[in-house]
Amino acid sequence: MERTAVVFVLLSFCFTSLALECTVVPGSLKQLDVGNGQVFGVNSNNQIYTLYSTGWIQVPGSLKHVSVGPAGVWGVDSNNYIYKLRGGDWVIVPGMLTQVDAGGTISPAGVNMNDDIFCLTGGQGSSWINIPGKLKYYSCGPYSCWGVNAADNIYIMKDVTPTTCAGSLKWEQIPGGLSMIEVSTDGKVFGVSSIGEIYQRDGVSPSNPAGTGWHQVPSPQKVKHVSYDLGHLWLIDRDDRIMDCTE
Repeated sequence: MERTAVVFVLLSFCFTSLALECTVVPGSLKQLDVGNGQVFGVNSNNQIYTLYSTGWIQVPGSLKHVSVGPAGVWGVDSNNYIYKLRGGDWVIVPGMLTQVDAGGTISPAGVNMNDDIFCLTGGQGSSWINIPGKLKYYSCGPYSCWGVNAADNIYIMKDVTPTTCAGSLKWEQIPGGLSMIEVSTDGKVFGVSSIGEIYQRDGVSPSNPAGTGWHQVPSPQKVKHVSYDLGHLWLIDRDDRIMDCTE
């Protein structure tokens, strides 16, 4: 089955046009993550897949959420147990999370069933650090981590480093409302609102991790999940359809 390319155009008061070219990718996933040039995802049956040039390849195991990035490939199962992919096998890691993110330099992070926030010191062992606050979704990049809480409020944690995965321990609230948020390997920040609209944070840089504002990204469908890597914005719509988009 070949990919189908479609172009969607959004006109705004500030710009003449902004085109997003999306390729419909065969398959069905409820969540995916992209990083380091890799694509991993899980479907409604918690089956795990990774994308090669020839198509999707099923990875043994069962996960409800998977993440790939500089910290490796991590996932959590339906019982909230945590796993890391090592040498082709899923190795259980002490702790329990509902969502995990591998976008930090070497340290994964995530949240548990009580919206408690954690990161793993050095990415090894069982030294999970409990970060004060409550979030339902947490994602890290090269110099900051972003999260959203149960009320869809947005927060950033600055000064995240390979040796200080918890960052400054000072949350800064960012204007806006998102139901999920993702930080890419190169620091770009994308999120999805409660009504399925996509937003990108402008002006994000090492000197200004919080950026300057949000702009809406045109989308062919209402979506529930986004992830960005190497110039490609990956979307999962509300019917679990997969799209690979570029501007």
